Amino acid sequence: MSRQTEAIKGPWRVGFVFDDTLDVLDGVQQHILTLGRELTARGHRVEYLVGQTTDPPVSGVHSLARNIMVSFNGNRMRVPIHAPARGIRQVLDSGHFDILHVQAPYSPLMAGRVINRAHPGTGLVATYHIAPTGPMQLFGGRVLGRINHHSHRRIDRVIAVSTVAADYARTTAGVDSRVIPNPIDLQAIRASRERAGGATIDRLHGRGPHMVFLGRFVERKGADLLISAIEEGERLGLFPEGFHVTMAGKGALLASCRQHARDLSTPIDFPGFVKEEDKPALLASADLAVFPSTGGESFGIVLLEAIASGAGVVLAGDNPGYRSTLLDDDQALVVVNAPQTPTILARRIARVFSDTDWAGAIHGRQVGLLDRYDVRTVANQIEEVYGQAVEDRLIM
Repeated sequence: MSRQTEAIKGPWRVGFVFDDTLDVLDGVQQHILTLGRELTARGHRVEYLVGQTTDPPVSGVHSLARNIMVSFNGNRMRVPIHAPARGIRQVLDSGHFDILHVQAPYSPLMAGRVINRAHPGTGLVATYHIAPTGPMQLFGGRVLGRINHHSHRRIDRVIAVSTVAADYARTTAGVDSRVIPNPIDLQAIRASRERAGGATIDRLHGRGPHMVFLGRFVERKGADLLISAIEEGERLGLFPEGFHVTMAGKGALLASCRQHARDLSTPIDFPGFVKEEDKPALLASADLAVFPSTGGESFGIVLLEAIASGAGVVLAGDNPGYRSTLLDDDQALVVVNAPQTPTILARRIARVFSDTDWAGAIHGRQVGLLDRYDVRTVANQIEEVYGQAVEDRLIM
């Protein structure tokens, strides 16, 4: 085998480039850590060139920037304000990277500087993760795209985690992309559920039909909408005897959701933040998991985590990212931006418990989705793109 063929086939030295921190585990962090662990298991050397990180969850983390917290697209995120060129240069010189994999959209103050200083022989890949929540976010993305136009020309291959994210990349950066979904580690999720054990899952389930919401208590995630649906279901007498709910997570709307829930007769537990390793057991305890996000979702990784953990049925807000993840399964998607939404959602929840054949069919379709999103399937596609990017560099 020639040295050129070896370079194209790997193993490679891969650097994930991400402006935000690895101190928290939001969607993009989960993406790169899940993929990074699988690539490492396959023999690649993986490092992480990231924003301000004080408690790295893995080895090979290079904290290259000082960050500040901002609000964007309905999320709180940390963006770099200072990334010294010397530190970036040292990491790139010592890393000898075959591939730099940039998470996009990216800041010109850190990831943009990494791209501009990359060795000419290093393949550059970018993955787009975002779906705008409205015109202002889309306008901001276009402005950022213009700012990053020069550095983006250095990128060899572009990926998007969904068709929604691909549209964003095309609109804001003027680039076409290959859709490769977010990965979930099926084996790790199932192993975590098994470690928790049946007794823990039974305790979390409790007596009677159990519904679970897991997510941030912010407007676009729809926790308040779900409580309104529970209120409407009570008014209409839709829910079965013993029906009870767990709503896990934290956020700005948690206090108001708790206050709203006090007026209801349905028992609703608010356990607060749930550790990553404890999520599969909670989701496995759900006869029904509901995620009524109103928008701003480029993908639906939490839906897949719930399915993989063993939730009976997953219902999701009908936004483009969740619709893409569930492959347009209308019966599992609920309209979320209409005045009648609480009633529609309440009736859909009730049907899960009253129509077992219908619910069983949804469950079967959802379990059938998992292999396409497993990290082993996704990593095969990522390796393909890496090989193409390396080849692009070799023939230049």
